[in-house]
Amino acid sequence: MIRFARLVAQGAPQPQAFAAYQAEVGPEDGATALRLLSGQRPKRLAPPATLLDWVAKATNTPAFLIEACLKTCPDKAELAALLLPPPTTATAPTLTEALASLTSAPAYLALSRTLPPKARTILNRLATGTFRTKLALPQTGPQTPGRCLAILTLIDPSGPEATFALPHDNTLVPLTRLRVTLPQTPALLAWARAHVTDRFGPLRQVAPTQVFELAFDGITPNARRKSGIDLVGGRVIAWAKVVQACDVPPLSALLAQHT
Repeated sequence: MIRFARLVAQGAPQPQAFAAYQAEVGPEDGATALRLLSGQRPKRLAPPATLLDWVAKATNTPAFLIEACLKTCPDKAELAALLLPPPTTATAPTLTEALASLTSAPAYLALSRTLPPKARTILNRLATGTFRTKLALPQTGPQTPGRCLAILTLIDPSGPEATFALPHDNTLVPLTRLRVTLPQTPALLAWARAHVTDRFGPLRQVAPTQVFELAFDGITPNARRKSGIDLVGGRVIAWAKVVQACDVPPLSALLAQHT
């Protein structure tokens, strides 16, 4: 479990890094990791708020302190990982063993106490169904690293993960969904809470006024997406507060530069 957490700590692992991980952990954990990084999620144990409640009760952390902590760390899965004390044992379960142990609150707490905080955070994303990291796709053509501006349209505060879109034919077309790890993330979540226009389960639709700068390692075609493409190794690198949404170049401009 610790090795898997290390593999995905920086986002989508490259194929070479994943091959090295497979050689290190063996066929069982390698196969489990491949399923997870291909988009197959384990059965959800509990939502993030419930997980945090279990940890709060187990550590006797009062509600007012939880509320104070959430102002600094609004990610409930991460906060739950940080609240538990250091691991009580030098041995930790494998990825496959950890997933098999996600059956109840007592089992989850016992498992979490064997892991360091970063591995607990990944475990919590698996337990809450919010783990969405995928294996980076190999390039099908020449390398096309680049950057683009995109407009925030949806946000899942539990990640936090956000959907970014580009103008196309007088509408906004979803381009990609990425985890947001900027220093301004708490401020972004506060802005999002104040500008929700609709809700879809854990997703919050927000006013399409905030612009972000994205970086990516390449572009591959994907006919299943409205944009027609996938960003390879996409990441959020800046909140472009000085840019107006009306000034974001359209999807056609991005395609013209990288096809």
